[in-house]
Amino acid sequence: MKRMAGAGAAAMLAAASLAGCGSTNEGATSDASPGRTKVTVFAAASLKNTFESFEKEFEAKNPDIDVVFTFAGSQDLVTQMDGGAPADVFASASKKWMDTAESKNLVSSSPRIFARNSLEIAVAEGNPKKVTGLDDLASRPELVVVRCASEVPCGALTDKVLMAAGDPKIDFDTEQNSVTDTLGLVKAGEADVAFVYETDVASAPEKVDGLEIPEAESLANEYPIAVTVEAQKAKRSEAAQKFVDYVLGDDGQKALAEAGFQKGE
Repeated sequence: MKRMAGAGAAAMLAAASLAGCGSTNEGATSDASPGRTKVTVFAAASLKNTFESFEKEFEAKNPDIDVVFTFAGSQDLVTQMDGGAPADVFASASKKWMDTAESKNLVSSSPRIFARNSLEIAVAEGNPKKVTGLDDLASRPELVVVRCASEVPCGALTDKVLMAAGDPKIDFDTEQNSVTDTLGLVKAGEADVAFVYETDVASAPEKVDGLEIPEAESLANEYPIAVTVEAQKAKRSEAAQKFVDYVLGDDGQKALAEAGFQKGE
């Protein structure tokens, strides 16, 4: 693995590492207003823009509920829940980490697949480095190429896609603990290429362009969602289920489709 060149890149990498490994409370808000039930949703980082986009509509339709989001890598969210962090709903970017949550008795309801997401190559807007695809990345060591770590859903999907493509020998400069941090390096100009979800590319059209990976089309990650055991113990499972139902319903599915997610179940 190469080292990222330049002081600016080093500073950006340090900041991104802290963001990925430190607090998982990105996007979290204060306690619920008096008389309302606070529902805390732990959701994969790639869901941030979409979930926040329908927060007001969900609360307008459920005025007795105040939804609070925490966004981070799915693996970090499971670690936080297992360590006692209160969460009422868990929305994962991979079945693997929902299965882990189930094995640790952290979720109380049967998980439902509400979306799917494929991998894409993100480059700076206009593709100034003229990147053409995976083989190009393997043959151009001067490019700064970043990815998610293998334990992160985006990273695990990257491993699958690269193996399906014949395992091109790409020399990655760094690995990040969330897809948000990974894309952030390209958006900030600190990396030339990032392996991220299609929805992440779609979320930043003014900053990045996307290059399709043919092998990625049939290898989309499944996104499961479930009410937690914590919600059941705290008697918030009914309110938590309302959020799950919204995500699975017409309004939630429309927002997810507009963001570029593929249909779930």
